[in-house]
Amino acid sequence: MKKLLMIISLLLLVFTAGCSKQQAADVPAPPAADAAYSVTDDAGRTLRFDHRPQRIVSLTYGTDEILTDLVDIKRIMAYSRWAGDSEISFITKEQAYTVGRKVPENTEAVYALQPDLVVASTATSSDLVRSLEGLGVPVYIARSPHNYQEMCDKIRGIAAAVGEKQQGELMVQKMDTHLQQLQKRLRQIPSSERRVAVAFNFTSAMGRRGDLLDSMLTMAHVINGAAIVADENKSEHGMPAISKEQVVRINPDIFMLPTWNYNNKQDVQGYAYAVMNDPAYRDVKAVRNKQIKFVSDKYRYVASQHIVDAIENIAHAVYPEIF
Repeated sequence: MKKLLMIISLLLLVFTAGCSKQQAADVPAPPAADAAYSVTDDAGRTLRFDHRPQRIVSLTYGTDEILTDLVDIKRIMAYSRWAGDSEISFITKEQAYTVGRKVPENTEAVYALQPDLVVASTATSSDLVRSLEGLGVPVYIARSPHNYQEMCDKIRGIAAAVGEKQQGELMVQKMDTHLQQLQKRLRQIPSSERRVAVAFNFTSAMGRRGDLLDSMLTMAHVINGAAIVADENKSEHGMPAISKEQVVRINPDIFMLPTWNYNNKQDVQGYAYAVMNDPAYRDVKAVRNKQIKFVSDKYRYVASQHIVDAIENIAHAVYPEIF
């Protein structure tokens, strides 16, 4: 009998210990406190943080988009003025509604939100940056990329600033995968059959050699007509507009026209009609073959992880037959 009681007692001890271990395993470990860290922004300035920012204000449409995929949207206090405008921003109306604020580039308006990080760009007013920093607000300045690699670097830099390096790497990996899949499709196009495109804004042809649109056109296996004449237009006074005569000489296969009525004064359809019926362009292949394409300005002026979407959209406009 004593022997039986001892066996039962041992079994109870083993069972109790097992349950205790299981209960301990089921209880999540408390989250580690954020460690202090520092980052260098794209203007070469060092920012130091005691913890990951929780009240972030974005001043540009590109940083709106990057931040939305990097952090919990509750950490974003305000977007830039263009958030939710589908012709220039990839932020949805629902996301813009969730954040609830669009802030102008104004010191008082930004400071009123009590941000612990403001994400700006190299195009942001230096006076605004100095004013905010004078009030103790950290400002991270992000670059304006000229190519795919610089866009990846921009994302990694912002990810480091908000304490989300791993998420930044995942974003870049997703971009790389998408780009590889796209390039596999585009490699079907022989070099001899690549088409020439000229993109226009409401003033003239755009997309000079070395800028982001030029890089995206190249990655879309499209010959950038504006880059062909870029060297001709170099002068000590800068780069004058590409003339109609130069466009005619390029004789592009495709015209890419703007779509964003940014100041409510642009007539998108009227501009397209004017280009199609301009006597100067009458014999240009793009007009003669009615290859006038609208490519949304959110793709032409992309400033975020959506760069591969932009390359794909351009390629689809120029080579619809391979999609």
